Amino acid sequence: MEASVAHLHGGPLDGVQRELPDGPGDLVDFTHETRDGTWYVQYRKVRSAGDGWHYQATGGMEKQDEE
Repeated sequence: MEASVAHLHGGPLDGVQRELPDGPGDLVDFTHETRDGTWYVQYRKVRSAGDGWHYQATGGMEKQDEE
């Protein structure tokens, strides 16, 4: 089974494509690496297209806990 592709719109990952190994969910957190650390950025599924699923940034970001 081939993994689904997410096309991300808005937020810090605008224009990025990521694989969805668990299939498309309504809300998905993607990691974003910055100089300040790793962030989880939330995206909401908005539509399906022939090239995969399209997600829009919700504005939700949370910094990953550092261990």
